[in-house]
Amino acid sequence: MKHLVFFTWFLLTSVVTFSQTATVKGKVTDVETNEGAVGALVQFSPELKAKTDIDGFYTIENVPYGKYTVTLSMATYETKTVSVTIGVENQTVDFVLGSEEILEEVSVVASLVQDRKTPVAVSTLGKKEITEELGSQDLPMVLNSKPGVHATQQGGGDGDARITIRGFDQRNVGMMIDGVPVNDMENGWVYWSNWFGLDNITQQIQVQRGLGATKLAMPSVGGTMNIITENAFGKPEVKIQQEYGSGNFFRTSLSYKSGMLKNGWGVVMSASYKQGNGWVDGLFTQGGFYYLKIQKKVKNHVISLSGFGAPQQHAQRSFNQPISYWDANYAAKLGIDTVGARNNGIRYNPHYGYYTDENGKQKIMAERRNYYHKPQITLRDFWKVNDKLSWTNTAYVSIGRGGGERARNSQMLYKEDKTIDWDQTIKNNQEMDLFGVQVPTILPQYSNTELNSSQILASMVNNHMWIGGVSQVDWKINQYFTFAGGADYRWYKGEHYTEITNLLGGDYYVNNQNQNSPTAMMREGDKIGWQPYHNHRDALMQWIGGFAQLEFTKGRWSAFANLSVVANSYKGIDYFMKKELHIDDTIIYIGAKDPSVKYNDKIYSHSSKELKFNQTETLWLTGFTAKAGANFNVTERSNIFLNVGYLDRTPMFSNVIDNNTNKFFEEIVNEKIYAFEAGYGFRHKKVSVNANGYYTVWNNKPFPFGVNVPDPNDPTTFIRANVNGMDALHMGVEVDVAYNILRNLTIEGMASVGDWTWQSSETVDVVGTKFEFDAKGVHVGDAAQSVYAGSIRWEFVKRAYIKLKYTYFDRYYSNFDPFSLTGANGGKESWKIPSYGQLSAHVGYTLKFEKSALSFRGNVFNVLNTLYISDARNNQNGSGFDAASAGVFFGMGTTFNASIAYEF
Repeated sequence: MKHLVFFTWFLLTSVVTFSQTATVKGKVTDVETNEGAVGALVQFSPELKAKTDIDGFYTIENVPYGKYTVTLSMATYETKTVSVTIGVENQTVDFVLGSEEILEEVSVVASLVQDRKTPVAVSTLGKKEITEELGSQDLPMVLNSKPGVHATQQGGGDGDARITIRGFDQRNVGMMIDGVPVNDMENGWVYWSNWFGLDNITQQIQVQRGLGATKLAMPSVGGTMNIITENAFGKPEVKIQQEYGSGNFFRTSLSYKSGMLKNGWGVVMSASYKQGNGWVDGLFTQGGFYYLKIQKKVKNHVISLSGFGAPQQHAQRSFNQPISYWDANYAAKLGIDTVGARNNGIRYNPHYGYYTDENGKQKIMAERRNYYHKPQITLRDFWKVNDKLSWTNTAYVSIGRGGGERARNSQMLYKEDKTIDWDQTIKNNQEMDLFGVQVPTILPQYSNTELNSSQILASMVNNHMWIGGVSQVDWKINQYFTFAGGADYRWYKGEHYTEITNLLGGDYYVNNQNQNSPTAMMREGDKIGWQPYHNHRDALMQWIGGFAQLEFTKGRWSAFANLSVVANSYKGIDYFMKKELHIDDTIIYIGAKDPSVKYNDKIYSHSSKELKFNQTETLWLTGFTAKAGANFNVTERSNIFLNVGYLDRTPMFSNVIDNNTNKFFEEIVNEKIYAFEAGYGFRHKKVSVNANGYYTVWNNKPFPFGVNVPDPNDPTTFIRANVNGMDALHMGVEVDVAYNILRNLTIEGMASVGDWTWQSSETVDVVGTKFEFDAKGVHVGDAAQSVYAGSIRWEFVKRAYIKLKYTYFDRYYSNFDPFSLTGANGGKESWKIPSYGQLSAHVGYTLKFEKSALSFRGNVFNVLNTLYISDARNNQNGSGFDAASAGVFFGMGTTFNASIAYEF
């Protein structure tokens, strides 16, 4: 009997032991692209191994229960080991392949938000969403259905888009590329034409709304937008893409990514060329893009050298016009009197025409043209000192060259087709009517043979040199606390002048703006001006910042506290104002046409070396940011967070130094911003929900460019001063939801409802002059305060999709200056733009081969051809605070973009 029991026990034990094996399945994902890694080797033991298929999936059968050290390897990737315990008959184990140092570098440098940990409101667009939805639009337009975001194309020029977040324009939104700030140092603006082509090498775009978790001191009142480019390691690929779109738009792109080469090297390269005629008449575009990143992994260092630029030129449509100027029928529906209306059509552009070249051919020429090239080079070293400490050092330089071209005299001659008659304009510069006789345009006081031009093309040039550096240390103090701190330095020189680019048939142009020029006869390439702010001048600025952030994580709790300080310097130099000689307390001004001056028995002339160009002293102003937040994970699926912050912000250059007189403003003070935000998140394999509310107070907004007031020391002269004291309150709620109905069917929804109002009604004394304004309770303009969006994406067959997205804009007040609300106009709302919605459609299919893929994509924007006003300025054509007095741009009608791409 004992033998029978023992034998039975032995058999049962053997069967159980034999049956304790598992079938292990899973997916290996590229850490950077979040896509399946093809051909990766997953090895549990020398016998238990498998390679991933074309979608990144693997299967290994008969894996005995137990603990394993799994090795992940693939060409051009670092080999990785992961500890895994197998104890289920059918077990799913997913792996991530990629460099941990690279992942940490991106997270550290870009201050990326971690879901259910960083207590800020955030929207993230991955490479997939950008590729599917952007088409040939400017980069901000793909964000238009994200909470709090509103972007428009303004006049319709390629690269002329603008973006607002929570009602704050892009001067008040911090923009970064790989953690490097790119907002204009003088006025905070962002020119999207400079960043054409970035979509080809963008890994993700993260938009942190509100003050955010960015460690640097930034102008992030509305939010921070960070564009993260691809790293050189990971899956190697070559991609060739051809696009075609509305307005005969062509774009050809080539990208290459090496993966990790021998000895730790890696390369990313990209190049693009585009040209098109524009959807709006005459808005041609032409440009190129280049990008190169070289990375080297040296032990525990990752060294990156990158450079990119986008030389381009494009025509522009510059002026808002009355509604009836564009569409009389639309105007009539709004109750506007359309008698005598021009009704040019929404594609009309008054800024272009044709001229006849030397071969007798007609060629297009724009009266408004932007051209620019802003290469940026960045060198970065990420040093993983040990498991607890890393040190990142970044140095960068940006060199901007270009400007905006326009005609000096706007009274251009037009043909019957309403285009500019350039041939007649040129003829008028060469001949003038004198009692019915055409005679040469000769001014004897200047020349008896050369022709004087009365109409010219001139360019407002805006060159700059920008050098900066950021050094940051990240230290994991213990299992609960992490510290980050560092320094941020920027040196900037902006050079501004107006130069003649085309004399339109003449030989010279008469201009006396430059008091340091011995002649008024100006040629092509010479610097000229018509207003004092056209003077040739330099803006010199420095930015010295320091920052420190402490993070805490324990169990369900995470929190951070951040303090950053900044010192800004401002200095102006004017090369058109008379040169100066400073002797003791005396200042002597001498221009090129002035006689010599005798002082203290010494004679000084304009060429004397003791004279210097007119320049200010260097003024230093300081500011700081303090912010903190906490997150609590209520359950494994839900979390709540809140954050608070205070920003004491130094003013823009245009409110510190007067461009007319090159003198400091009176009443220079900092802006004050208070912010509070709370939110909730829910995560499930099928549903995700984000909801948050915000409350932002913006105090002491200065009047743009200040005002002229009598000098209290000399009432016969005027000085420039700031009118401070305008306050605003921006509050609202934002909700976004995503629901995976099926594995291949997803719907998303978003609602963003704001209440943004000006809060000031007072009388302000500015150097003895009183200014009254009443904007109390008046809604902020220039962005829709309510935006709703919904989309559905259906992958009807494998690797084929169709996506429909609808966005509705409501409570959209036209832009206006709150300081203009005085007297009888006090407290009046600006004209509210009619609400509108836009439907877009996106389709695509990818045909995969063993080691390559062919992708087809198509995008249609404004599918329903909705007629709507995209931008408006209140009272531009009157003072009625109504549709008739507003100046507007209409948005584009239906446009499309199609592309084919081959990857291998």
